Amino acid sequence: MLADRVSVAISRGYNIPPPPTVAARIAGASEIAFSHFKSLEPQPGLSVPSPREEAFVFNVPLAPARYPIVSIDGRRQSVIQDPGKAYLFDLTSRNEVSLDTTYDSIRIHLPQTAIDCMAYEKGLPRVGGLRALCLGQDDAVLYHLALTVRPAILHSVPVTTAFIEYIALALHDHVIYTYGDIRRGARASGGLTPWQVRRACDFIEANLADDPSIAELSRECGISASYFARAFRVTLGMTPHQWITSRRIERAKSLMVQTMESLAEIAIMCGFVDQSHLGRHFLRLDGISPAQWRRRRHSE
Repeated sequence: MLADRVSVAISRGYNIPPPPTVAARIAGASEIAFSHFKSLEPQPGLSVPSPREEAFVFNVPLAPARYPIVSIDGRRQSVIQDPGKAYLFDLTSRNEVSLDTTYDSIRIHLPQTAIDCMAYEKGLPRVGGLRALCLGQDDAVLYHLALTVRPAILHSVPVTTAFIEYIALALHDHVIYTYGDIRRGARASGGLTPWQVRRACDFIEANLADDPSIAELSRECGISASYFARAFRVTLGMTPHQWITSRRIERAKSLMVQTMESLAEIAIMCGFVDQSHLGRHFLRLDGISPAQWRRRRHSE
């Protein structure tokens, strides 16, 4: 799996414990990996270069970091990384950085195959690599995507697969137009047909206790994952992840009224990790805890 391979490579290259990493499948078998890349203990020397491959890495700092040496194919410079900027590295080059610094960032591993497969699904020409205007390009979009995905990296179990996939699709869409050689043109803006809405919603209802993914939902509707994610939001006014969460809450309410099962048991039956996971989402959507809601209904 890409997540395991990337985590091990970062650990070996930077002499740190394997960083928490999650991967999202966006087209066929193609994946994008997100890692929380962090070290608070400076070390001597340079990082060990990753094996060369047709892939790109975006380093998106969450805190300032000063690297006395950043070497790309032997060309050295010093770099101060600032939040709000994105640092793009081509893994076909030999990349090394000094380790005598502290850093806290989100590292995004984006294989060329993932870029190509997703572009093909969108009916776009092949993206001939990625290029930045400079090493440290202002990119508020990528910075906020990094902030959004960080909790999912650190607490991957309570997060739906659909959420990670949605972030990956948004990332791909932003990257190919900002760093690729693709010009913005007409974009698909239509929604799902009525039968696709029924098929997607039925599949979600039947699999609430599991973890329905965008890839599975798009296959049910006979369209690509990227088109499905956009069309779902156009039609239903929320992302697939948000819809899944809302349906799980409604299922939990039904079980709280119709059964005497404990809240812990109901949480598992509805696809939540545990009772506290149910409670957090319930409080956010309804403003009260599941126990309070249940008592109110039983007293009516």
